[in-house]
Amino acid sequence: MKVGIFGKSGSGKTTVASYFEGKGYFHINLDRVGREVVTKYPEILSEISETFGPEYVPDGKLDRKKLGDLVFQNSSELEKLNGIFFKYIRNEALLLMSGRDNCILEGAVLFESGLSDFMDKIIYVKTDFDTAVERIVKREKISKQQAEERIKAQSKYDELEKKADHVIETNNSTEELVENIKKLFSRLKI
Repeated sequence: MKVGIFGKSGSGKTTVASYFEGKGYFHINLDRVGREVVTKYPEILSEISETFGPEYVPDGKLDRKKLGDLVFQNSSELEKLNGIFFKYIRNEALLLMSGRDNCILEGAVLFESGLSDFMDKIIYVKTDFDTAVERIVKREKISKQQAEERIKAQSKYDELEKKADHVIETNNSTEELVENIKKLFSRLKI
């Protein structure tokens, strides 16, 4: 079974995906795939430099922080970046899924990349705004304002929730979350 997990930054996607991984699912993290394709396909850096300017690719290296600051403050810039990355991410994820029966595909960009079309089930992972901000600040070591801008730039996921087969909320304690994941896993009959 191919299961896709999506949600905003800081929602707890990785926690849910890790549970599936512990049950034998091959875990594909689309954020990680996105970082790896930059190395595997150097033409991405050229496209970023042409689209956003050479200052985002100094000395042939992607300045993730600078680019992140730009795109998470401006949705049209984020769309441009996604237009560059998605084809590479989709192709790489499909290669990783190839020949595997059970995969858990984790990523905020599940729908935009077109990978949702290859899933048997889709889970939307959500949490409240303040919890997500707190998680992002801690994980990414960025300011509260930057974390808030990142989440606000992902407001479209509220609408995409309707396309999910299952929704899991991650506002509770870790123990309660694990119990909810176990129940979901059981409902999926896997």
